[in-house]
Amino acid sequence: MNTQNKLRIVGGLLLGAGMASVYAAGETEVEMPRYPKACDTKTLPNGYVWPAISSVLPYDKQSYKTSKSEAIVETPSECNVFETQKAFDLFSWGTFVALNWPADEQGNPLKAEIGSTPKAPRVWETYLAPSQIFKPDGSMPDAWGTPEKSHTKSKGGRSLKDTSKRAHILDEVDEAFFNKETPLPPIVDLNKAYVRYEVRINKSEYDYIVTNQLYNLEGQSAFLANSKAKIEFPKGVSGSSPVRGAMELKVAWKKLGENDDASKFHTIHPEVYDPNSKTYSSGAAYGMVGMHIMVRTEDAPEWVWATFEHVDNAPIVDLRGAKKHSVSYDPNKKYNFWSKDKGLSSLGGFSDKSYAAMLAAQKVNVKAGKPADDYSQPMAERIPSQITQVVTTNNEVAVSEWTGYLNAQMQEKLEGTVWENYRLISTQWPVNPGVKPAGNPAPISLGNPVMETYMQVNGSCMNCHAGATYGPDGNDTNLANFSFMLQRAQSKKKSTN
Repeated sequence: MNTQNKLRIVGGLLLGAGMASVYAAGETEVEMPRYPKACDTKTLPNGYVWPAISSVLPYDKQSYKTSKSEAIVETPSECNVFETQKAFDLFSWGTFVALNWPADEQGNPLKAEIGSTPKAPRVWETYLAPSQIFKPDGSMPDAWGTPEKSHTKSKGGRSLKDTSKRAHILDEVDEAFFNKETPLPPIVDLNKAYVRYEVRINKSEYDYIVTNQLYNLEGQSAFLANSKAKIEFPKGVSGSSPVRGAMELKVAWKKLGENDDASKFHTIHPEVYDPNSKTYSSGAAYGMVGMHIMVRTEDAPEWVWATFEHVDNAPIVDLRGAKKHSVSYDPNKKYNFWSKDKGLSSLGGFSDKSYAAMLAAQKVNVKAGKPADDYSQPMAERIPSQITQVVTTNNEVAVSEWTGYLNAQMQEKLEGTVWENYRLISTQWPVNPGVKPAGNPAPISLGNPVMETYMQVNGSCMNCHAGATYGPDGNDTNLANFSFMLQRAQSKKKSTN
């Protein structure tokens, strides 16, 4: 094995060869996932077919595999990683389409086309939010299918409660650094509005949490008291007796302004929670700009991690090689989070001025006695984040010929619907399932420009989530099977935290 292609995996972090020469007991040496240029083709992976535009959710990557011999093409062994990447990408796109199918109030897909009935909820929008499962008093979660409680006088509407970019970043970095040693402020769009987020859990994961009483700290303590206790969320399996895997979703929304074309976005009129004033507002239109899909399957016990974005979110900065780096943008495109007059210097994925302004606002807020995670600024003082998509050798599969072709194929199938305006950035999956701590993720890095803006170069969903724990004592050996969700549990006694 070429030492340049080795990784040392320690505590959920990736260390390149040369950073350490000795492997301690318990550490795992694996070969870095590679994507040879010769393997970057438009052809389908061995034995697979293109996903149909269908309301049927795939169970795992085998869902798009056929037994027809004419579909099977031999490929060189050095292309194994790329071929498997393709299979997981097909699974990601099929999942995205089915999740965004119009549904009735119980979440059943309607017998209609995906582009019809735009006011109907999408399938995933009927999934439960964490606030409906992990109650402040540790009580029983809402029954499956229960709508979120409205907090304003407007009719209906979902509440986007995870409103700060930092809330998502909390899931991506060590908690010890959250909003303190490593400040990661929220994102400001070109209209000077903050990007908003919501989280959803599917029924498979909901049932597992409820059955094992993991929705409060007392239930988690009882679970841990069992000597065989181990969090094992359900894994999706195809076949004659298919099983639906656990799934978590995080969705990013942009407040639509006068200059935004609402017809290009999946649009809602939500209730929006302000974590600083602790108040709700409603009435404004928001367009979907990003979606994370995290689903556990038999082929990926470390979960499949797919991320999608709106096609107009941001231009690219290619940091590969020694060439002079610059923003590669389409002069005829209006971007959601970048403008030519202010964003040409945002080579790191965001504007330094915007970042500095939010840190300055944080200091003012803290001095006034507000929480350290309060980055709120008056509208007039906000500076757009000027986001770019950063490409390195760690995540270059996101701009590969294959990824572009796959997106073009699916967008063509979705032509004439709002969904043709979305694309897959990439999918992260385990090359070596079962190898601690994270199964050797491929690609090495994966980030969504509007959901991991500050961590696009070295961020890794799987390596971060491998350290997720649960339980009332904060023991870092109580692993939570790659989900930080269980850390939201509260005690049945009134919490003072």
